[in-house]
Amino acid sequence: MDYTTKKSIAICIPCFNESKNIDELYSRVCNSIKNLNYEFQIIFEDNNSTDNTVIKIENLINKDKRVCLIENQLNYGFVRSSSNVLLTAEADANIFLMADLQDPPELIPKLIEEWNKKEYSVIFCSRSSSKENKILFFCKKLYYFTLEKLSDFKVVKDSTGYGIYDKEVINCLRKIIDSYPFIKGLVCASGFKWGTINYKSAKRKRGKSSASLPFLIDFGILGLVTLSKKPLRYITFSGIFFGLIGLIFSLIVLITKILFWTTFQFGIAMLSSVSIFLLGTIVFSIGIIGEYISFIHRRSLGLPLVIEKRKINFKSSKKKVFKKTFSINLDER
Repeated sequence: MDYTTKKSIAICIPCFNESKNIDELYSRVCNSIKNLNYEFQIIFEDNNSTDNTVIKIENLINKDKRVCLIENQLNYGFVRSSSNVLLTAEADANIFLMADLQDPPELIPKLIEEWNKKEYSVIFCSRSSSKENKILFFCKKLYYFTLEKLSDFKVVKDSTGYGIYDKEVINCLRKIIDSYPFIKGLVCASGFKWGTINYKSAKRKRGKSSASLPFLIDFGILGLVTLSKKPLRYITFSGIFFGLIGLIFSLIVLITKILFWTTFQFGIAMLSSVSIFLLGTIVFSIGIIGEYISFIHRRSLGLPLVIEKRKINFKSSKKKVFKKTFSINLDER
């Protein structure tokens, strides 16, 4: 056995219209890993950018053989694109890093140091504070608090997914992955030991975030339906509760009417208020059930995470067969 072989680490970076950040991101990543004795890959996955992001990455490929590119056929959204780049890399450990520079690449040596201790299979970077919008940061804190309370197991909080994932975790995720995965939640649900490193998130200096309010809501709901069945259980209990309340209230009204037939008046306003409240409760419950049904439907389609338009600078190797095909490469047709 060759004990001199270096361990391999892939730094996986999804990007969309990040041309203004690519050069600084690359420079900071290189400075962070220059004194580390590992075989590194820096893998960018472009999600069909409309600016010069791909050109910038191709320029990096021409001067650094460690840089690789996956170019998607379409914009598949952050969830699918980021999952694909993390699961594509073949290394002893994969590091997931955002391209917006809000998560500091300077934490990479610390992540690798913690991974080498073999105490955790995944080490997440968790935001202890942030320079972003305070209201948005508070809402995220509130969401993760709610998610933790609703989940059936401990979940990582205040993390973009930035962290290091051991290859055993990556191999497991490849087998259970679907076309719209909540990676952080799946790691926690699978039972792997994970730890955290706290850091202060920076404010985006260049470019515009693609994380719109509808996306944040959608991503939040994805986390809930992936990690918890409690909302459905609460709907069941609410139905039983309101059913009993309705039965008791009906009996009270009936008995009161019999006893005070000529004087008792059950007002239209009260009936309307009760009806509107119950209608709102029913519609809200149907909405929650609909989200779970939508989640099941999406998984049942068996779609790939992405269709890759092309891959550049990847080493040719025998293609591994997983339980599910999580991406399709047009170059391999």
